[in-house]
Amino acid sequence: MAILLGILITLGIAIIFLYGLYKYKNRLLKPDYYEFYKTQDTVPIGKIGIFVPSLIMPEKHDHTFFYNITRKIFGVIIPWPFRLLAQMDKGIALLDPVRFHEDEEFTPTKLEDPFGNELDLDGTPYIQKHKEGQVVWVPPSKNIYLDHGYFLYTGRKGGMPSLSGKIINKARIWYYTRGIVQQKLPHWEETFKIIDKVFKRVREKHDGVECLAESSLYYHRMKEKLFELLDAGCDTIVLAATMPIYSHFEEFNSSFRHSFEYIHEWEKAHPGKKIKIIMAPPMGHFQPLRQAFLEMLKDRLNAIPEGSDVTVAVMVHGMPWDHFQWEAWLKFAPPYRDKLLEEIGELLKSYKLGRTNVVTCQDEFANPVWDSKEKHLSTNRVYRNAIRDGYDYVISLPIEYCAENSDTLFQHAQEIFHDIGDYDIYDAVDYQDFSVPYTREIREGKTRIIYNGIPVGKYQKHVTEAFYQSIDSVLSKRNWH
Repeated sequence: MAILLGILITLGIAIIFLYGLYKYKNRLLKPDYYEFYKTQDTVPIGKIGIFVPSLIMPEKHDHTFFYNITRKIFGVIIPWPFRLLAQMDKGIALLDPVRFHEDEEFTPTKLEDPFGNELDLDGTPYIQKHKEGQVVWVPPSKNIYLDHGYFLYTGRKGGMPSLSGKIINKARIWYYTRGIVQQKLPHWEETFKIIDKVFKRVREKHDGVECLAESSLYYHRMKEKLFELLDAGCDTIVLAATMPIYSHFEEFNSSFRHSFEYIHEWEKAHPGKKIKIIMAPPMGHFQPLRQAFLEMLKDRLNAIPEGSDVTVAVMVHGMPWDHFQWEAWLKFAPPYRDKLLEEIGELLKSYKLGRTNVVTCQDEFANPVWDSKEKHLSTNRVYRNAIRDGYDYVISLPIEYCAENSDTLFQHAQEIFHDIGDYDIYDAVDYQDFSVPYTREIREGKTRIIYNGIPVGKYQKHVTEAFYQSIDSVLSKRNWH
């Protein structure tokens, strides 16, 4: 009896310890820069530097970018200790460059590693090693909606987590090669059009302000550019991001957090020099960004026959909100998203339409894996409801983006159009002119589903104005005389 009691006590202590370790390893990051944002002193002092660290995707495929994004996702979405499994290097992740998104095992005709090589280091084709039984099939993850499987060569390590290799390989083939005719993404080019125009206006109005920007997943380059601003004598650094809605995931625990860390590192190397850091408000708080999507919607409605039944879907990226209720996004979204919903409702009243419906929905995570009870409205379900109810049109507005990227063109598309119309994940996107919104239309029955695109080209001026107002709202507080 004493032995059993001792075992139970030991087991209880072990459980308490493991639970405490689990809570500690998965604790929220400190300091919380969202809390700092809410109470920050927003009056610049001395020489001012503007730094824009935003998630900007490279035009051509870059392994570093996608390696960093996978590690970021592992650290946020997957709790410890399960992320340790996700980060294991089990071998080299291989994909068939033609059938790169399969959910059942098949016999490939060619296999490529994350770097596009068909041959292993010993000169043997991976496809030959598959025939010899040295390559195994890894089925899709049950925890990722509409995931695909991949092949794994286990003869040697891949030098990175195998899941990172899988994602890098998918990005290389799908986003930059087979998935788009032009074999490049518009995100970098279109985002820097906005940034460069805003920087030009800032310099014209506020003499002596230094301005730099970098993609938030190129950490070393971020650090170099921040140091460049600081070495130029900046006393205040204003951080701003080209994201309509700020979040912990992208800003407060990522781009802004890293910026704070690099600035503090510079301060340690320069004793006595204290830098003031101000985070500009998100550009979604400024009306011109809403105007961009309203103008695009107006142009679409002008081409629709009178009397048509229309659903307008205001789309956001989405997150598993029940798991991240502390997310700053939930506080930042309403002033932008909900106000836009109201304005769309008023706009529809000015048209001679039949039934109208305005909803907000999310492209990812409102799915059977993360949201089995359908607490959140998915874009896919909006489409299905409109088809069921006999609507003539669904017009989709992807309001969290200022340039097309892998989410809008590929990742979200597979989820929002799943099992609707003739959507085929293997159909290549043909986006010939990045200055014209990329739109797509899918039809099922009488319902025409229209993805209305991103405000580029003639609509981009509104985005630029919103971003300028965000930064200028900080700069204008300084006494420039």
